Amino acid sequence: MTTGTLCLEQYDLPTPVHACGRLVRLLLCCLLAVASSVQASQPLVLKLGGSADSMAYARLLLESALQASGHQVTVEELAGQDSLPMTRLEVMLKQGGISALILGRTEERDRKFLQVPVGMTDNLVNQRILFIHKGSQPRYDGVHSLEDFRQLGKIAAMGEAWADRTIWQANGLVLETISGDWRRLYRMVASPARQVAYLPRGAHEMSREWRLHPELDVERNLVFVYQQDHILYVSPTQPELHRLLHEAMLAAQDTGLIRRLAREHYAEVFEPPVSLQQRRVIQLESGAP
Repeated sequence: MTTGTLCLEQYDLPTPVHACGRLVRLLLCCLLAVASSVQASQPLVLKLGGSADSMAYARLLLESALQASGHQVTVEELAGQDSLPMTRLEVMLKQGGISALILGRTEERDRKFLQVPVGMTDNLVNQRILFIHKGSQPRYDGVHSLEDFRQLGKIAAMGEAWADRTIWQANGLVLETISGDWRRLYRMVASPARQVAYLPRGAHEMSREWRLHPELDVERNLVFVYQQDHILYVSPTQPELHRLLHEAMLAAQDTGLIRRLAREHYAEVFEPPVSLQQRRVIQLESGAP
């Protein structure tokens, strides 16, 4: 080798082709990192429907769980949902007009929607308290067991799509169901012309509803309990949102976030006339899928 001649092999420098390849790979990595950062910084959009109270609780719970998992969240509450029957809300969930709903678990809903199998109310919804005919409390005072209650022969009023329907049937309790707007059930129970005698409501629902229905009495002594909390159903059109919510809600359960928010939001379940902690428990067999 003559003096002054540069030998690439001697200094092990990259050839132009290899250098170009490494540069392209570096640029691709940078672009992917930027894209991931942009995607992570974009807020998740949740479209919620249902009654005003159910949307308020769902918003509190889902926002808190997702934010605790490091996600930004934008919530859109669909107006005018109070008047829609549950069957219509479920159609909207299936089509993507609603992102997620907190519902009682059924086999049919498991087939139609993506499930997040975590209890959403800290077992408040599956502790059922009864709206009853005005002045009929003495008929329930002697009930201390499920068999005592069966012997009364009272007929429950329920919505056709309610998960409670299969639970009541599995426990040998008589019921009458209606389709469409389930809010007609209050009038059915209040009417002396109808055979239905009571309407079971979740403890958290009763804590808000008893003031709205002075035409009915809240049964004072009993709570019907089964092991089937409501879960979160996510629209099948949003599988990525389902993945994020699944992770976030499992973490919210493990950290106690769900329990804390449920007990804070529905603190009135421990106050009269609900007084959940003071009631006689009637245990029901669960009809969970």
